[in-house]
Amino acid sequence: MAASSLRSKVLFVLGGPGSGKGTQCSKIVAKFGFVHLSAGDLLREERSSGSPNGDMIDRMIRDGAIVPVKVTLDLIRKAMLESGRDLFLIDGFPRNFDNLEGWEAEMTDVDVAGVLFYDCPEEEMEKRLLERGKTSGRTDDNIDAIRKRFTTYLESTMPIIEHFALKDQVFRISSIPSPDVVFDETAKVIEPIVKRHLVDSTQRLLDAVFQGDWATYKDLCDECLSAIEPQSMGHVIEVCLSTS
Repeated sequence: MAASSLRSKVLFVLGGPGSGKGTQCSKIVAKFGFVHLSAGDLLREERSSGSPNGDMIDRMIRDGAIVPVKVTLDLIRKAMLESGRDLFLIDGFPRNFDNLEGWEAEMTDVDVAGVLFYDCPEEEMEKRLLERGKTSGRTDDNIDAIRKRFTTYLESTMPIIEHFALKDQVFRISSIPSPDVVFDETAKVIEPIVKRHLVDSTQRLLDAVFQGDWATYKDLCDECLSAIEPQSMGHVIEVCLSTS
């Protein structure tokens, strides 16, 4: 029997506008090596790409239509595959139950480790966004747009957080303190997830070696570091293939 391949693992990152999600995602990427995917960024990039899919997204947004969740999920899956990695932060998704139902239907081969929920009072988020609006150039960093975003968040996204909370899958972190203090609390959540993932990775790697499953072994190893000698009677030769 071939060794089972390692399933990708994701953490959804949710919180209100101005809660500091992006800052914390950058810190997680820097320390723990996750890949950060923003559903909104992926849609914007595809929209401006000039591809047929991008043209369709552009037409739907201009017409005020909702982009089908399958389109967003296809972009997320493509980005995951192209990264060659298996630990992901998905920022700003799922935003509503349509997103969640689409994920559960389309992404059955991906494990959800939970939801990082950055909890921040509305008045603090509003203050941050108005301050950001002085220099950001974003058209949605004005008081009317901000309050509409808060309403959408409370009506659509908070029920998603509550859904995962009932499954004991929400890591609630106050994002009122400074970014460094918030990250100290974030790291306490991330470290056990990464350690468990490393243990699983190592076990699958050993299973592949003992079973002579060199294809799986190769998939689990960094191409820069590993070479396989199938005729070595089970002795795996590790060499550095990169001279950079």
